[in-house]
Amino acid sequence: MLKTPEFWVLISFILFLLLFGKKILSFLRQSLDEHQQKIAHQLEEAKRLHDEALNLLNAYKKKHKEALKQAEDIISFAKEEANTLKKEKELEFEKFMKQREKTLHERIENEKEEAISALRKQVLDEAIKRVEAFLATQSDEKKKLTQASLKDITDFSRQAKKSTTKQR
Repeated sequence: MLKTPEFWVLISFILFLLLFGKKILSFLRQSLDEHQQKIAHQLEEAKRLHDEALNLLNAYKKKHKEALKQAEDIISFAKEEANTLKKEKELEFEKFMKQREKTLHERIENEKEEAISALRKQVLDEAIKRVEAFLATQSDEKKKLTQASLKDITDFSRQAKKSTTKQR
């Protein structure tokens, strides 16, 4: 056994471990501790970044909700304004149409009165012509009496015309 190379390798290995084992173990322990600290630091950093990302996400969700609410408020306000404007325009249109209708009725009445007045004048003129033609065939006394009556009728016609003109 002492002469076999395996025995001497074992002995040298044991001596090596006794001499350098502490240093190797402390070096390994230190390396493992550093690696553990590095991993712990990376985990803390990842956790911090995760928390920061969650905070940002929550902040953006809150801003998104506020933006949606603001958009809904704007839409609601716009609808109210549109309805108000629509009602105002409908009232203006109604008022315009009533005014237009009133103007047309007044115009129709004026046209009617003018037509009646023109018809009266035409009837009176025709009546006067016929009376004059009749008088031309009558005697002088009857002519004077008829002319006086005709003058009265003409004066009455002019007064009636003036009174209808004043009523307008």
